[in-house]
Amino acid sequence: MDRCALEFIARRWWRRAEVWIIAALLIAGGAVLGWQSAYWAMASTQASQVAQIRDAYDAAMTERDKRLDELTKRTDNAAAKASKAATTATKAADKADEALSRAQLESTQ
Repeated sequence: MDRCALEFIARRWWRRAEVWIIAALLIAGGAVLGWQSAYWAMASTQASQVAQIRDAYDAAMTERDKRLDELTKRTDNAAAKASKAATTATKAADKADEALSRAQLESTQ
């Protein structure tokens, strides 16, 4: 009889242990599933932010390229004007030199 009572008590405690083990497994599984879900949400948010940053960077580079093109055009125009001014100054200096040569030639004669 004692053996029968002990087996009954053992089965009863084993069922309680089984319930606790199953509960622990369910809680652990839920925790892992929650962590995975949070990690996926974080990765999705991070990917979205990276896409926004790339779009902003591309827009900034496009604006920079436009400004550089405009600066290049202005520089080319300024270089052309400077070249034209240098040519005009050279012609003026040549004419002044000719006039000076004439004046010296006339004064020596």
